[in-house]
Formats: sequence, C-alpha cells, structure tokens
Amino acid sequence: MRALNLEESLELLKSYDIPVAETYFAHSEEDLQGIAEKLSYPVVVKPNVPDHKTEIGVFTHLKSYEELRNAFKFINSEVAVQKMIGGYEILLGVKRDAQFGHVIALGSGGVLSELFQDVSFRISPVSRADFFEMMKETKLSKISEGFRGFEFNAEELFSLLKNFEKLAINENVAEADINPLMAGRDQIVAVDARIILG
Repeated sequence: MRALNLEESLELLKSYDIPVAETYFAHSEEDLQGIAEKLSYPVVVKPNVPDHKTEIGVFTHLKSYEELRNAFKFINSEVAVQKMIGGYEILLGVKRDAQFGHVIALGSGGVLSELFQDVSFRISPVSRADFFEMMKETKLSKISEGFRGFEFNAEELFSLLKNFEKLAINENVAEADINPLMAGRDQIVAVDARIILG
C-alpha cells in the first residue's frame, strides 16, 4: 500500500482528464513569494500530505500575503496554495472490496461529509442509469437543477465519475476520494484528493 500526497494525487487525477484546481506547492517562503505573484486572492493553503488535511490545518479565504505567510508558518511543512473556488461540495470516492471489487461513493462533500452521510454507493462499473439513481438518493439531484443558487451539469459529473473509475481500475487503487469536487454552473473541479494504491 502506498498513500500519495496531495501533489501526486492531483497529478494522477489530471492524467485521467479529471479537472483539477490550479495548485502551487511551496517548500520555502521564497517559493511562497513567487506563488503570491501568480495567484489573485482569496486563496486556500493546506499541507501537502497523504492524510486528511483538516487535522493539520486548512486555511481558507486568505486575503493577503501576510495571511498566506502566517498559514505557511503554522503548517510548518510543504504546502499547497490554491485560488478559492466557489460551488457545491461533492464527494466522489472508491474503495476496493474483497467480495465486490471497486465500490463507488457519490454524495455531498466537504469537511462535514462524514457527519451528514448524504452518500450513495454502487458497485463498479456504474451505468448512466445507476448514476442518476445515485443523484436522486442524495441531495445532488436537486442541487444540479439549481437549488438555492447552486447548479451544475450532471452529465459532466457522470463523465468525471467514469474517468475516476478508469483511474481506480488501471492504477490498482485500494481506496481514494476526491473531497471536495467543487461543482458550479461553469465547471466541476477537484480541489482535494486522497489516493491509496496497492
């Protein structure tokens, strides 16, 4: 088993045509200064680790270089810096089961996803009919149609899910999740991912 860090995870997603947020990685304050010149605020800073990032510290809505530097100093290791992206937070996950093979999870994402448990499961491969059933079994169906100002393209999400399935099978994934995918009217983009191979 090998757990990929955030940089490795995002690169792997990109190689399977899964859209990824523009992300820069900083080892030093000098790196940070260079990144600050490329990105407009607000930004997000998180540690470049294989584990859940929230336990170490994820800093959102940073509006100045001073705030960015303070977050970097607090994490005290290599960090990922991303521009803040709006949208509805979606969880897309997979786990290899000894009996059933790869099982796909789809539902509402974000830091409270484990609490809300708004998730549906299907054995891979997931058909188009399966996918829309999963949408209806969660809040995603209503969200995609424009609930409370949120809206996203369900067909685009289905295409992304199929690419994620290919990744899971081809790369011998034991467990992985993209949490969250930020889903908006114009795009669906992965901003965080955790992948375990083996």
